[in-house]
Amino acid sequence: MEHLPLPSSLAEVESLIRALYQPNAPATIAQIQEVLQRLQKSPQGWQLAQSLIASRDDNIKFYAALTVIVKLNRDSASLTDDEAKELLQNIVGWVLQSLVDGSSAFVTKKLCSALITFFIHFPHLWPSCLRHFLYCLDIGRSTPVESLDDALQTNIIVGNLDRRKLTVAVWFATTLVEEVGKTDMNSPKYVQVHDALIKNAPDVSCLLARGFSPPQDSPGTKTQGDTLSCFQAWILYAQRVPSSSDLLVRPLRELVDYSINCFADEELFQATAELFSDVLTNYSSFFTEAHYNSLSSLFDSDWAAQHYEQTIHGSHQEDGISFGLLMLAYGDAKVHELMARTDDRSSRFLQRLSGLLAADGYLVGEDHVFVPALEFWSTFVETMIDSTYSDEEQTQNWRPLADQHLKTVIMNCWRKVQWPPAEVFAEWDSAERAGFGDARKDVADMLQSVFTLNGVSLLSFFADLFLQSVAVQSWAEVEASVFCLGSLSDCVSDNAEFDFELSKVFASPFFELLGETHGPIPLRLRQTGLKFIERYCEYFERHGQYLPHALNLLFAAVNDPVLGGPSARAISTLCSSCRSILTGEAGAFIRQYQAIRSGQVLDSWAEEKIILAIASIIQAITDDSRRLEVFEELYAILRKDFERSVQLKAQPSILNLADPDFLRGVEPSKPQVVPAVEEIALQIALRALRCLSSMAKGMQDVKENIVDLDSDSQPILRDGGFSNIQSDITRLLAEVQRTFSYSGEVVEVICNIYRAGFSETDLGPFVFPADVVTDFFVQQPFETPRLGTLLSTACSFIGSLYRGPKTFVPNHLSRLLPWVISLLQALQVPESDTEVTQNGIIFVDRLMSRYPEVLFQLQPQQMLEFFFLFSLKVLDGKEPLPKNAAADFWSGFITLKSEDPGLQETISNAMGHLGPLVAQSLVQNIGGNAARSELDKLSDPLKKLVTNQVRAQSWLEQALFHESFPSKQVTPQEKTLFLRKIVGLRGSRATNQVVREFWLACRGSNFTYVS
Repeated sequence: MEHLPLPSSLAEVESLIRALYQPNAPATIAQIQEVLQRLQKSPQGWQLAQSLIASRDDNIKFYAALTVIVKLNRDSASLTDDEAKELLQNIVGWVLQSLVDGSSAFVTKKLCSALITFFIHFPHLWPSCLRHFLYCLDIGRSTPVESLDDALQTNIIVGNLDRRKLTVAVWFATTLVEEVGKTDMNSPKYVQVHDALIKNAPDVSCLLARGFSPPQDSPGTKTQGDTLSCFQAWILYAQRVPSSSDLLVRPLRELVDYSINCFADEELFQATAELFSDVLTNYSSFFTEAHYNSLSSLFDSDWAAQHYEQTIHGSHQEDGISFGLLMLAYGDAKVHELMARTDDRSSRFLQRLSGLLAADGYLVGEDHVFVPALEFWSTFVETMIDSTYSDEEQTQNWRPLADQHLKTVIMNCWRKVQWPPAEVFAEWDSAERAGFGDARKDVADMLQSVFTLNGVSLLSFFADLFLQSVAVQSWAEVEASVFCLGSLSDCVSDNAEFDFELSKVFASPFFELLGETHGPIPLRLRQTGLKFIERYCEYFERHGQYLPHALNLLFAAVNDPVLGGPSARAISTLCSSCRSILTGEAGAFIRQYQAIRSGQVLDSWAEEKIILAIASIIQAITDDSRRLEVFEELYAILRKDFERSVQLKAQPSILNLADPDFLRGVEPSKPQVVPAVEEIALQIALRALRCLSSMAKGMQDVKENIVDLDSDSQPILRDGGFSNIQSDITRLLAEVQRTFSYSGEVVEVICNIYRAGFSETDLGPFVFPADVVTDFFVQQPFETPRLGTLLSTACSFIGSLYRGPKTFVPNHLSRLLPWVISLLQALQVPESDTEVTQNGIIFVDRLMSRYPEVLFQLQPQQMLEFFFLFSLKVLDGKEPLPKNAAADFWSGFITLKSEDPGLQETISNAMGHLGPLVAQSLVQNIGGNAARSELDKLSDPLKKLVTNQVRAQSWLEQALFHESFPSKQVTPQEKTLFLRKIVGLRGSRATNQVVREFWLACRGSNFTYVS
């Protein structure tokens, strides 16, 4: 794109500016802007602005003002004080001229912005900027700053201004505080600017006081609205000033009564409410007690009563919502006083705040006040809790009245969380539905806090509401009652003290009610009821008489397309919690499961939960032979699925989709879409694997067993029964993996099955012998999918080995280590599979930390050399997770010690060879190659190197001055200073900061914020 030539006359410049505001191609606009910006930045820019301001075209005058701003920001340092004063007098004159020549408001405002820019660059020349500007407006001409000595008092000056000039003055004051507020008040560059601004506060107060009571010469000009905005901007600035200067805050506080009067003007109500809500919420200390008393009187007036009614019943108009938010902001600011007072005015105000929770309409979608009102009452409850349990407060005369307000709040919340009719809910969009659900969760959180105060009475309140609602068949109220009771489960479920109140619900027709699938019971109620049962599983442990009713209800809902998942989860939770009292029913559970399977294809996730539930019960059977018998009965069902999947893969012709056992391989939600036979076989196998994984989880011991990692533990004994089952399981797993060798999901679930036994210390069918697990790993070739998952599982396996008999550990590690390194060798580059790289390094690191002799006895020796160089290559790489693993490995290697003299000599010799390479890798990273987020992790091996290796300083010095050092930004002296600091700190935490600073220096200042 060719550059446009610079214009040769003022007329050409004006023509370009006009073209900028006319429809043109983007490329043309960009060319025009580029030319005009060159003109603005040129030495002739000052003269250009002065020439353009005389135009009658508002766009050209606007561009003149913009040019002044550009020149001030670029070239203000080149101006002498006399030149700057002359410029100031010119800009003020242009502002005054814009008021008489009919210029548009945007021109005048831009010229005001130019004046503010001048003030920011020359605060010492224009310290009383606002008073001088007001004086010039009053006399109608631009006058030198020194003439202020002869000016009248500011309040007299502003009293002389007509409404138009007053409005411009307010614009100026607003822009002044907003633009100065954008600068860093802690920067030495702007300290004088902020000091000068604060000294203008008394003049601002005079101006705004007049702005709140403007002259009536031009009723069409709404000065009060601009005055409110200006007042709010100055308060916001005062909030940011450290230990807000009394010189600034006191004059502003004098304006509060003026602004309160603006509430009476309906056109100003929104702006006034926004101002007070903002200050009450973010800067409540700005208001004095007298101000709060004025607001309290306002809220107790007839005017407030009308606005309150509009908030509650006003079809959610904007003014009503704003008034509600204003009330809540006041309540938040005075929450402790409102709680502690018992006078009538405070009580009436709290009654109205509780009434905000009962505004017309459904919450969130229609009622926009409920959620902020709920936030206030949550704060109110927390304040009550703090005061109730505070040692400082002995008397609590306020408590009965506060409790009375809470009862109203709870009742209003109970009504609000009731679901709307289905046809209304169907019309809501996704945001409204999500908001409704979130609001219910917020209510639940608040009820838990209320329970801290009211305890059993709150539980009794909702239990009674439940019974009353059931009696009149008000299903929305029943659901809300159950929801509220369920929200208290974390507070009461494990405490038998509250069982009497819960029994009111469970002894009622509760289970029969939820079991009515064809009656009038809404689906929402059934969903909430199932969650309620799940939440109170500890109750059923203590009251087994209700457990059959609960389980029958849950199993009946398993086949429901909507309730199947929640009911299965509840079954799992309930059976896991109550396993010890259900052991006699294990066989019945298996038969129930078989009946469900034969009837229809269960949702896969629901089936896994049911299997988990049954396995939990089996685990609790104390008689070993009986437990083995029942386990085999459940396992036999899954074994048939495994065999069927393998057979179907080998013989596709046996597929029969009329058989439910084959339909298990077809997605229930898409029965009309029949995948390939091979895919059906795979899905049957995966489903069986996931169920077996659930069995493994369910069979885990729930007791906490203490493991002494330093003792020589005895191996877990296994009888013949479990040995046979384990052999069968491992055979099936191997066959399934061999049959579906291409499936990563198969590998992942098999790993999960093995993992389930790693944490066990007692006898169990999934606590496989260590040699069996080791065989599983070492037989996996590099081509196995999800290789990273396999290595991650192997890392977990090491931990379980360390809890076992130490005698056998080195043997298993010696078999696993070559397998792991061979997988790393098969990678073309470490980045080709970062998960394999990361977990491979983690495996070696964990092995080395406990059994370094296994690492150094690795054969052939070339494998060990490969791994050292491989991990250094990873440390030099860009992938964060493998790099972190490598940093951890080298941190451990650098500090590695052994009591065996021969092994220690081997470690020392290895460190002697590898130390310079480690130092070079660390220096390359710290010298600029690493990302900022990696520096702390890389500092660890650096600190270990300095504190544990006597040759570390020479290694690091060699690396710092090596020709491959990645940065040219630091001098040799800076490198030497960095090394001296690192060595002198001796591995302390301050090393991290030194590393960060050196890295920044190596990167250059351009990288300070972008790296």
